[in-house]
Amino acid sequence: MNGFEAYKIYNALKLHYTQENFDAYKYNFKIRVLPKTFESLRFRYTFEKLAAKHDRNYIIDYITSNMIEDVMWIHDMKLEHYEKRDARLQSLTYNFKEDLKLFKGYDFDELCICKNRNNILIDAFCAKQINIETISIIDSLVNFINPLLPKLNDPLKMKGAQAMKAMKYKSSLVNIDKNKFRKILIKIFTSD
Repeated sequence: MNGFEAYKIYNALKLHYTQENFDAYKYNFKIRVLPKTFESLRFRYTFEKLAAKHDRNYIIDYITSNMIEDVMWIHDMKLEHYEKRDARLQSLTYNFKEDLKLFKGYDFDELCICKNRNNILIDAFCAKQINIETISIIDSLVNFINPLLPKLNDPLKMKGAQAMKAMKYKSSLVNIDKNKFRKILIKIFTSD
């Protein structure tokens, strides 16, 4: 791993989280960046330092952790965002169950539709009542966010941006046991 490769990962993830039609994970973080562009950067030492200390997976996780916290500039990225995400991933099952307790009494289908230009799950995520992982896992199971994007409406377009971020984030959750989370969802929404 060298600084140029870290820079390519950074740019691929930046595109991933800002462009609706680009998937960095699908293209294995390959994008067209010229080495001379990297060499002309005044802050290239940041990427070289990052690459010298860490492996590819850590760099992907570190940048992802910051981007889901809406920190897009490499110099503003902090280790605390990585640690916070890592803690959430360590207790993913517990957090998922706790987040879904908010929706006890709802029919699951209600959570996945747009009603009056709002969605219950997206609203709860925007209000920081549930974790991004919960939304992303549900989306990876039932793919509800993409059809909602054109229907969500708020003056500042925050809901659409947050929904797209959660939809894009599911690509990074490759090591989750979808079957386990499917069973949890079924148990919560089918039990009295």
